[in-house]
Amino acid sequence: MLVRQVAYQLKLLARSPMAAFATIVIPLMVLLAVNLLYKGTRLSSRGGIPYAQFFTPAMVAFAVVNACYMSVISSTTLARDAGILKRIRSTPLPAWIYMAGRLVAAGVVAACAAIVVIAVGAGLYSFEIVWSAIPAVLATIGLAIFCFCALGLAVTVLVPAADSALPIAWGTILPLCFISDVFQPIDNAPGWLRAIASVFPLRPFADALQTAFNPIVGSRTIQWGHLGVLAGWGLAAAVFALVAFRWEPDDSRHHREREPRRPARFGAVRVHGLLQAHGQPASPERTSVQPSISAKPAPPRTEPPPGVATAPMERIEGPAPAEDSSIPQEPAGR
Repeated sequence: MLVRQVAYQLKLLARSPMAAFATIVIPLMVLLAVNLLYKGTRLSSRGGIPYAQFFTPAMVAFAVVNACYMSVISSTTLARDAGILKRIRSTPLPAWIYMAGRLVAAGVVAACAAIVVIAVGAGLYSFEIVWSAIPAVLATIGLAIFCFCALGLAVTVLVPAADSALPIAWGTILPLCFISDVFQPIDNAPGWLRAIASVFPLRPFADALQTAFNPIVGSRTIQWGHLGVLAGWGLAAAVFALVAFRWEPDDSRHHREREPRRPARFGAVRVHGLLQAHGQPASPERTSVQPSISAKPAPPRTEPPPGVATAPMERIEGPAPAEDSSIPQEPAGR
């Protein structure tokens, strides 16, 4: 059941071109644009490696975060507000299998995006793949997928509605990208800024990949300190998501949206009616009721000019309104 659910989620992603664009194409576009700007540049603070040797692992980290953290927040909140998560719990499919299928599918997409970014960097630029560092890279990417998927689920608890999911996701991850060796190296940044960035999971993830792919001053062994930060954030987020995750939309918010709006004149009309019912005149300053458009004003009463005699109106005798004048009356003697 889990394998089929993962295949179903991947099929949904393949049928959504915008999701694939945001997950894979955006990191590739940033990789191509920045490498064109810094072509021929070398980083002396990292052993004199080419800029592509630094920036390609950074884009691998960005692609994994984009495929796990961003997509999990947006897709989960959208399914929750649409009632899909609520209906899933009433089906024979276990809820944990459904959610695990979504997370595993996000991890598969993240792994594919990382492979594509590495292949493009090695094919178009001077990026050297350090094959002896592949085991450390796989361990780092695997733990990062778990960490950022758990963080995505935890953030969905704080997202009030699906229309605010992407602003919250981008607003929380973009500032970290600028201070976490993702968009640019921060080797010359103040010490307090590097210390703050090291507390969050994005910089340890990016540093672990960049150290593994650095052929000059890098290390091929697993960076246990960086992995410890990723594991700590992932476990804390997973516990928070298990305790506070919401499967149903916010009913009070939907009730407020479905409630019909009363016209602006409703209060004035209501006060005017209550005052008339109690025999009190309504103040024209506080209640202004516009007359109906269909109501026609009474014609003005005209008085005859002085000196002109008016003819008296002739009284017409006839049957009462309830009588039928077409039936002849019988004589009184019968």
